[in-house]
Parts: sequence; C-alpha cells; structure tokens
Amino acid sequence: MTKSLIPNKQLSRPVPGRVPAGVARDLLRMVAEHGGSPDRFLRNAGLSALGTVLIERRDDRDSIAHADFTRLYARATAMLDEVAARQEGRTSLTKGGVDMMCYAIITCRTLRDVIARMDQFFALLAPRTGRLTLTIAGGEARLDMATIRKVRNSCAYLSDLTGLATHHRLFGWLIGEDIPLSGTAMRYPPLMDARTVAYLLPYPVEHHAPENRLRFPARYLDRPVVRDHHELDLLLERFPFDIEEPQSKQTPLSDRISHLYASMLASGDAPATADELARRFSISIATLKRRLTAEGTSLSRIKANARRDIAAHLLRDGRLSIAEVGRRAHFSDTGSFCRAFRQWTGTSPTRWRNS
Repeated sequence: MTKSLIPNKQLSRPVPGRVPAGVARDLLRMVAEHGGSPDRFLRNAGLSALGTVLIERRDDRDSIAHADFTRLYARATAMLDEVAARQEGRTSLTKGGVDMMCYAIITCRTLRDVIARMDQFFALLAPRTGRLTLTIAGGEARLDMATIRKVRNSCAYLSDLTGLATHHRLFGWLIGEDIPLSGTAMRYPPLMDARTVAYLLPYPVEHHAPENRLRFPARYLDRPVVRDHHELDLLLERFPFDIEEPQSKQTPLSDRISHLYASMLASGDAPATADELARRFSISIATLKRRLTAEGTSLSRIKANARRDIAAHLLRDGRLSIAEVGRRAHFSDTGSFCRAFRQWTGTSPTRWRNS
C-alpha cells in the first residue's frame, strides 16, 4: 500500500475558544422550565462564578470559557434527558452506556460496519433507544435514527439533537475525516433557540420531518476505522459534550471555511470577514488568500456558495417569504438576493421553489 492511500489519523484540536453566553443561557432556561433552579444548578456544577454573566448581566456580547460550557452542557443534558425519560416511564441512556457503545464499535472495519453494530447495540437496549436505518440512493447515505419518544418537548428535543450531533462527530473521529452533512432533520417542531441549535449542530436542521436523520455522501461508508482502544480512552474523557471537534490536518482550508460559513448563516450570523478568518486561523490575510488560490477557490466564491446553499435550504420552507429567505442569506434587499440567485441557478427563487 502506498503512503498516499494510508488514512491519516493525526488530528489537531483547535485552540479552545469562547462560547456565546446566549447558548449557555438557553440551556439554563430549559433547566428552569423543567423544575431546576439555575442558581442551584450552577452551584452543583461548580460553576457558581458564571451566575453574574449568565443570570444577572444578560449581555449578548458576553461569552464563557469553552471548558465551562462543556461542563454546563453535560450537566444540563443529563438532567433534561432524565426528565424526558421519566415522562416516558423509562430510564435514560447514561454516559456509561454511551461509552460502552463506543467500545463495542472500536473494532469495526469500516464506517458501514460501525453503523450496523450500533444498531445491534441499540436493539439490546430497547426500549431505551430507537433503531438505526441506513438507506443509500444516488450516492447519498441517509441514516434514520428512530425516536421512541411520545412526549416531544424541549428536553426531549435537546436529547435527540445531542444524539444526532454525537453520532456525526463520532463517525468523523473514527475514520479520521470530517464528514460533510448534506442534510439533517428532526421529528420535532423547532423547540430551541435557533442559535443554540446551530451551535450544537452546525448545519441547517429540517423540522417536522418523518424521522430524526443525517444525510451524507455514501462514499464515507467504506472508509476504514483508523482509531484504537487507547485513543478511544482519551476521547471518552471529554466525549460527547466537548463540541469543539478535532479537525483533520488534511482538511483543506477552503472546506473548513465553508463549514464555518454554513454554521454562521444557519445561526443567523453574517459570514466572517477575511480579517476575522485570518485571526481565527492564526495566519495573515495574504496567506489566507494565497492558500485559497492554491486550492482553486477564493473567499468570495466560498461565501457565495454558502449563501446559495442556505437560500436553497430555506426556500424549501413555504412559510418563508422570498424577502425573508434573502434576509437570512444576508442580502441587503430582496432585489439583490433575486439577482444573485438567478446567477447561481439560472432561475428566480420563486420558480426554483415551485419547480
């Protein structure tokens, strides 16, 4: 086997950053909605110092340390999942259960084998977990993750959203590659703040879907698992609540920026400027542009593609006006959006929606 065909499993983690305080506040709001005291919750989590920022200040410009958010997210998800399980008259899947699932799949040969063994594992845990159904059509893999919940409120929503994000991150970690999602869906109405959803799962989420679902290129199914038990032991110290995913060193800069732009647009933020991106990746603007040129693209092209993709996704929702879709794609006015969309697709947004 030549060296170029050997999967590269050396991943580098980005420098831990800051998390918007609004995301943490949304989780605290859900804790309060389901009978928990935010003050007591923070105290029990060893995060009392965050009370000033998260409860008293309410400033949208605030942020908290990533490590603090990871602890808060883990505690909130555990509490709210227990609430959701009690509503169904069953016990919840614990962190220990998730760890055992990971040990069960670490010896699989390919990602396809991983999904099959996961489904077998979930069958043993019934009725606490639903089954996985993998469908392949037109070069795309669709993984349906059946929800067994009858009560679909915000705590159940968070639990299932975390499940989708966990599977996506775990799949990528196992094969040593970032797996781009072509679609995500949930069998719920939108029950959480859109910015929080986009932070936890940075892809546009379709709601009111037939089932919880991930869609991605089918070619990743035959990628080999490149991890071992020692690496898994290290991962499980922080998984699944450390959501700063490791990036493959081989991932092109253009792909990383595309992913970042998709996340920003999905959460309602404007795409980062060249200066902001240069600071984020610790390079100069000249180096940023030079690397993108070497990869056969440019920042303006990546931004246009991201706006096109979010617009196409939003146009599927007939409840949104053309003007609202343009606004969410960060166009200054409807006319500019319609002209750009026609350049991208050769047709108007209205005709595209009705086709």
